[in-house]
Amino acid sequence: MSADEVAGASRPTRRLTLFSLSAWALVSFALPLAALTLNAVKVAGFPLGFWFTAQGALVALVVIAWLFTWRAGGERGREGVLGPLVFSGEAIASAGFIGYAGLIAALGFDALSYPLGVASGLALMAILIAPRFVLYPVSTLAGYFTARFGGFWPRRICLAVLGIATTLLLAADVRGAGLAIQALSGLDRAASFALVAVALSMCWLGLALAGGRRPFGIVFAILIGVFSLILVVLTLVQGRLPLPYWSYGIALQDVANLEISLIGQKLADVSALKPMASPFLQISNLNFAGVVLAMALGIAGLPQLLGRHISRAAVAPGEAPRRVSMTLTLVAVFLCGLAPFAVFARVGLAEFVQSGIKVAEAPAAITQSAANGWVSVCGVASSSPADLAAACAKVGGHKGMLRLQDLRFDNDAYVFAASLIAGVPDMLWLALVSAALVAALVAGNALLAGFLAADAEARRSGPPARRKLDLRSVALGILLLLGSVTLAALSPADLVALASEGLALIAASIFPPVVMGLFWRRFGARGAVAALLTGFAVAGAYIFGVRLAPLWMFDLTGALSNAPPSAVRKLVDLRAALEGASDSGARMQAQMALYEQAVNVANWWGLRPAASVLFAVPSAFCAGILVTLLTVPRAPQA
Repeated sequence: MSADEVAGASRPTRRLTLFSLSAWALVSFALPLAALTLNAVKVAGFPLGFWFTAQGALVALVVIAWLFTWRAGGERGREGVLGPLVFSGEAIASAGFIGYAGLIAALGFDALSYPLGVASGLALMAILIAPRFVLYPVSTLAGYFTARFGGFWPRRICLAVLGIATTLLLAADVRGAGLAIQALSGLDRAASFALVAVALSMCWLGLALAGGRRPFGIVFAILIGVFSLILVVLTLVQGRLPLPYWSYGIALQDVANLEISLIGQKLADVSALKPMASPFLQISNLNFAGVVLAMALGIAGLPQLLGRHISRAAVAPGEAPRRVSMTLTLVAVFLCGLAPFAVFARVGLAEFVQSGIKVAEAPAAITQSAANGWVSVCGVASSSPADLAAACAKVGGHKGMLRLQDLRFDNDAYVFAASLIAGVPDMLWLALVSAALVAALVAGNALLAGFLAADAEARRSGPPARRKLDLRSVALGILLLLGSVTLAALSPADLVALASEGLALIAASIFPPVVMGLFWRRFGARGAVAALLTGFAVAGAYIFGVRLAPLWMFDLTGALSNAPPSAVRKLVDLRAALEGASDSGARMQAQMALYEQAVNVANWWGLRPAASVLFAVPSAFCAGILVTLLTVPRAPQA
């Protein structure tokens, strides 16, 4: 379909698209991967590589998207900011609000790959997807597959893949909402997850019957406001200028100085120190690139976002790139605050330990967090200071004072626990938790509604009727929600891993046929099916092999693993320990330890599950191209 056939549509030239994609690749991959070199230069206290990856790249992607939108043209409407606000909230979700900050605090530079991937995906959507996807008169991705490829199999396979990926993405939102409910109510996690299922069901059913989602626009505005206020309060508590995006450059050095001083005071050991700004210490640069690519392609091709915000039913053709660019701007404002939060939280934690805390007199910030399972002290999570002190007394050389290495945080709940420990006022902390809960419910509703709308459009000719539910939609919604709640409760993966691996499945299976369908007229149904199945099979085999059957996968493909001999020997020892375990308790502990070690060694070339896109996406493109060339004859020359 040509832009000339749709009045007011954007008309980017091939040169503009290629230039924008080149700039996008430079900002998203080349410069962040050169961070080790760029860190040799410091600007206003910031190591340049760290600052560029945390904030500079996000700003550059916003500029690239807006320049593309301006040059691509298109009829300008009067949409305003409400649509992008809704779009932003659904793009951030629980992983963006709760998960990324905790992971940055735990991993430092390497975790910046996740927010960078989100911004990179929105920029790619503005450049590559939005100008052409909106030309099709559909309201979901299933409608696009029907209109573009026809037939039964492309849209049905697309829906099957989408259902599996949505389960992973929804599980991440359920996990985030459950943690927020736990913080507000004091319930255990199982009860909190059950309440999430009820709340999401009511939210989805109510909105499906009432139609519309306009009130959700205010949610992201509140989210940014609360998070920004938290950042300002943290700067004031630590005696800094209330300019968090500026003063965290000095805080980076303070983190290093404080943690080194804790060693001198015997309140930390070297193993507990994790540099914030040093790149590729926790994950390799290849994994970093793989995570960014998985997030970027997954976000750019995420069916719920495309259908709810970039389809012809949601936005005027000329407004589509502009809406994505506005959304990217709003999202970048939020994402730029994640690194400051992580740095200020690390400073607050170091100052807290430095103040000299007796474990037997642990304050409420520690006991409350431990009771919720957000942090363990000497391997024990209990609300009783006596229990914590007894656990620490069993540690060799422990003198009763809380040490940095005694604390082990759950990355999913780091935002909540770190805010408490860093001294955020109670009312503001409750506002933060409430905002996180609402954000998770909004994103979860979008995932449910987006998948069911795609299923309805695949079964009917044309967009599904609003304010109307059928038995199939209700049954599918319940199954999807139950599967997601079960996965959120039982999966050992954190919520960022759940979300990134769901996006990796989208990137490997759905993104290739969408792009080839938009830009290659010869590409048809057979090529789409080949790309869908190949991408999903390759990425799915790796992701689910590592997560569900790591021992079996290592036995079959151990030759491809980069695990050192010591890790393999440990795996053998743990297998022997499991076989020799006598009672059920020891057997369960041995199984957990064996599973964790198997996940660590069951890799191909050291790649994390989400980074499987590095070989899955090229496989999908090659399969789609090859099948098309072999089965679809060239159009005769005029």
